Amino acid sequence: MTFSYRYFCITLSICSAGFAEVPFEILRQYQTSIGSTGVFPADFDGDGDIDIVVSNRGTNDVSVLYNDGNGIFPTKLDFPTGQNPRYVHGADFDGDGDVDLCTPDFDGFTETILENDGNGNFTISGQYYFGARNAFSWVDDIDSDGHVDILVTHWDADVDIPSQNPAKFTPLLNNGDGTFVVGPSVHIGKQPRSGASADLNGDGIKDAVTADYWNDSISVIIGLGNREWADAITIPVNGHPRYLVLGDFNLDGTVDLAVVDKGNDKLCIFHNDGKANFTLVQTSDSSPIPHSIDTGDVDLDGDLDLIVSHVGSTNSLLFINDGTGLFPSNQTVHMSAGPADVRFTDVNNDGQLDIVSSNVNWEDRGLSVIMQGNCEGVDCNENGIGDICELPDCNLNGIPDECDIASGTSADYDLNGEPDECQLDCNENGIPDFYEIEEGLITDCNGNEIPDDCDWLNPGDCDEDGIVDGCEEDLNSDIIPDDCQCIADLNGNGEVDIDDLLLLIGAWGENTEPHSEPVPEDLNADWIVDIEDLLYLITDWGDCSKYTLPDVTGACCISIMCKERFEVVCNILNGTYYGDNTSCESVDCSAP
Repeated sequence: MTFSYRYFCITLSICSAGFAEVPFEILRQYQTSIGSTGVFPADFDGDGDIDIVVSNRGTNDVSVLYNDGNGIFPTKLDFPTGQNPRYVHGADFDGDGDVDLCTPDFDGFTETILENDGNGNFTISGQYYFGARNAFSWVDDIDSDGHVDILVTHWDADVDIPSQNPAKFTPLLNNGDGTFVVGPSVHIGKQPRSGASADLNGDGIKDAVTADYWNDSISVIIGLGNREWADAITIPVNGHPRYLVLGDFNLDGTVDLAVVDKGNDKLCIFHNDGKANFTLVQTSDSSPIPHSIDTGDVDLDGDLDLIVSHVGSTNSLLFINDGTGLFPSNQTVHMSAGPADVRFTDVNNDGQLDIVSSNVNWEDRGLSVIMQGNCEGVDCNENGIGDICELPDCNLNGIPDECDIASGTSADYDLNGEPDECQLDCNENGIPDFYEIEEGLITDCNGNEIPDDCDWLNPGDCDEDGIVDGCEEDLNSDIIPDDCQCIADLNGNGEVDIDDLLLLIGAWGENTEPHSEPVPEDLNADWIVDIEDLLYLITDWGDCSKYTLPDVTGACCISIMCKERFEVVCNILNGTYYGDNTSCESVDCSAP
């Protein structure tokens, strides 16, 4: 399955001097689904390359985009989740060696578990209900039993107004087979937006922290062992903490904290004294509306750097660590379409961290991928730009379109410079639809720029005149082609004669009420029997055509609705016909 994408050149700028610019290649953007907010990279299909999954809150599913081995993602599949999956994370929950997924379903009040079949295909294997909005979840072996757990922050279902009261941190503890038990909860601040876990105080037991957006605070939850946790410790933040990440930024052996403040457009750095006591050591400006943050050694100097995404700006910021756990310099990375969740990962296996993000603002740009590098490598057209960086590349094969066409890899029948496989080709014959219609290679009788054989699953030609049924004249608007019925044969004797004339004259004038449709004598269906109907009857005088359809109907399913219709009508409406003389009572239109 191929899909559309957008591409943009990346722009870089340095906020302050004194460090080497991290080089990046072009920004590639891929179509996912609607409302893409969460992203998680991992090798889902077991081929050794990093694939990417994006959660789509607008369509209640996740899109898995599969890597071709070069950091290009030409193929995607969508898999259903719970309602409004804001984020997506994963691990091998069931111990079978592949990466499974989980989503916090904000409006479904559930955590959904998606089991991997080993080839990167996912099905729902479990859902855990929390009774109130599930805001965020992440994965970690929180109880150190060798099985990866799911850590959930959710609103409290036991209070009258959950959004205005302290929320809860609740772990789903893995049984080792991909099923979970609900662990003990701890109250945290209002409307948590993210969380992370690590051993914060050096006692060998995992702890957790959450960003409590509406409480203007961070909650620190100390693990006590035996699947028990102390009451949360609150760290005030002057603003709305939106997302946080943990890491040893100053290389002292303790886990520090970085958080983005959406209320004041800031990045805040907290250093840990080794006992889970955090001190604010830096506050830096970010771009407007910071959303997410991740950490990794992007410049390969041995310390952890930060990437901050911004849904309100096309400029995300790469904060470079100076080796002391401070970030005095930053680099602008152009990321359009509302980058939400952001991650460092190595998509092309070159040992350097690349950047991926979900994008919430545009349906056709749900995933961004920016590879680190200098655009060096194969240059098929010898123009000084490596193929991996030259665009357009509509078929997502890492080769510029002009080289695909020049080499014969791609056809270009219409000579527009775009490979034909990237243009609409509804009948999949390798020729773009527009070109087929323009050159008269295929008909488009209704002028909608879609070939006739794509407008209808069963085009049909009931009178064998070369015009498909859906484009035939239909004077009485009953969907049946006029040439395949004898509408002036009012008494049904197989011919239009004096008896039909007398019936028409007897119905002369406006249709009388009540009528849900015109009377049979109103041959042109204009709600009045008049001279036009008389002329039509005279024109049709004599024996009915041999193409007149028998008066036989059957059950026709259009979507989930069933009506008993002529087969020709059912086909024109792109329905499913169940055979002559079948009834709607005998079929189930809701069945797949």
